[in-house]
Amino acid sequence: MKSKTLTFLLSIAMLLLWSCDDEPFDADSGTFVDSRDNHEYQWVKIGEQIWMAENLAYIPYVCAPDSQCGIWVYGYEGEGSGSYGSNLSIYGCLYDWETAMEVCPEGWHLPSDEEWMELERFLGIDEDLLRENVPRGEDVNAGGKLGVGSSVWSEQSENYTNETGFSVLPGGMRMSDGRYRSLGDVALFWTSSDGRNDNWKMHRIVDSQGVGRFYFYSVVGVSVRCIKN
Repeated sequence: MKSKTLTFLLSIAMLLLWSCDDEPFDADSGTFVDSRDNHEYQWVKIGEQIWMAENLAYIPYVCAPDSQCGIWVYGYEGEGSGSYGSNLSIYGCLYDWETAMEVCPEGWHLPSDEEWMELERFLGIDEDLLRENVPRGEDVNAGGKLGVGSSVWSEQSENYTNETGFSVLPGGMRMSDGRYRSLGDVALFWTSSDGRNDNWKMHRIVDSQGVGRFYFYSVVGVSVRCIKN
């Protein structure tokens, strides 16, 4: 009898601990800490999904722009550890696809094409347009609902309302030849879904035109937004 009572009490304790762990994500927004480096991130609930509300900035190492090791900081030219400049704190890191697939914190993952489409449905994009490889959702201001701060975009627009709290910033990209481009012009994010082949992987573009669904070389560096498991 005592054994059964002890087992019952332990079960209740485990349930309470589990509930406490999940409690922070019961709200509409909040913060969490990546245990790997103690970096604190904002998160936001959009529909039934929980997204990071800023770009991933996990940086266990960083590549010089002419090196293909998977993690870069926009504009960093290899001056030495710790001298990454303000772009890291504002825009986070740029990752190639292979690194992006593995770099999200525990309990989070790189969103799939289907998970992006769920977000796009919430924004009001027509179901028939979801799989088109062109910017879509301008009529419902999809990009504006995700984007923050018109002053940080090279194309000024009052449409960047960020009413979802997703807080997209135009972090640009690192090209396969090592050049950086498009800071202030466009926000690019990897998806986990396969592309046309091993060399071409799917990503999302967010700008004033809406949300675009395209393919890049897997060695290109773009931003990562993680979604809760």
